[in-house]
Amino acid sequence: MKLLHLPPILPFLALALLLPRAAAAQTSLGDQRVATSSGTFLKIGVDARAAGLGGAGNAVIQGPGAVFSNPAGILAERGRTSVYFSYVRWPADIPLSAVSVSQSIPSWDAQVAVSLAYLGTDFEETTEFHPYGTGRTVSFSDLVAAISVARNFTDRLAIGMSFKYLREDLGSDIGGPTTGGLLVDAGTVYSIGVRNARLSVTLADFGPDLRPSGGYDSHVQGTEVRYTAFSPPTQFRLGFSMDPFARGPHRVTAAFQVQHQADQEETFRAGAEYWLHERFAGRAGYDLSSDEMGLSAGLGFRADLGGRPGTIDYAFTGGGFLEDVHRWSLSFGF
Repeated sequence: MKLLHLPPILPFLALALLLPRAAAAQTSLGDQRVATSSGTFLKIGVDARAAGLGGAGNAVIQGPGAVFSNPAGILAERGRTSVYFSYVRWPADIPLSAVSVSQSIPSWDAQVAVSLAYLGTDFEETTEFHPYGTGRTVSFSDLVAAISVARNFTDRLAIGMSFKYLREDLGSDIGGPTTGGLLVDAGTVYSIGVRNARLSVTLADFGPDLRPSGGYDSHVQGTEVRYTAFSPPTQFRLGFSMDPFARGPHRVTAAFQVQHQADQEETFRAGAEYWLHERFAGRAGYDLSSDEMGLSAGLGFRADLGGRPGTIDYAFTGGGFLEDVHRWSLSFGF
């Protein structure tokens, strides 16, 4: 029996033919992870300033509102008590509200904050036998409560952590399940020292899988089946910001952010902010990896509110085929 001798170049040709397919498979891995996480409302940006920068606010946001993006940022308000409120009008008129209060703890040389965010809506129940409604109303809600602590470890490095409790109500008023779990955020901000440059790293919403309570009656197996557990929407964010221009009353801040998500492919976001007399701000940003809600813009105003330093921010995000998103944020210190 004679062996068939192949030309030496054929294996390399075969490998070359396989390479494009392998590359295509790798670029689509993020798409394969879509809708594989629970509690995904945590990915909705709360802060109006960060939203106006296209979501690239990880290295920029400071004060009590930073607990929703990078807990190390709360150190900017050391030595005072600060309060933060935010409201987001999400598509389908679904409201998302958030509040945070931070307080200096001199004995710890640290800043501590407590925060709460809530999203909820009601809709009419429909079934396969009642496609136009059963007459019952279903309530859906998400709630996350957190306590955060941050301190400076050097004159340039700040580290912060948040411990969060998440509760998701999937229609418990009509027998639906609820989901609850503990999550952790950890963040850092490093001041480079040139043109107010800052580098930040954040790991957000890290924790065990989240499993809805109870189960459902399977007509296939003839038994009650427990709901499947899904991972939380863990995100890794790498941010950078700097002031490329600052002269007289004018200052420009540029911000960039790379974001790796557990249930989506990587995203890249960039934005710029112009300040006049450190009182009036105009912002614009873009999420380069987004099919919808890519372009954002916003305004900011700093003033004394009843003798207290305060900031008011607004952001607009184009919804594309969805509704436009509007965000408002207010913070002030005592």
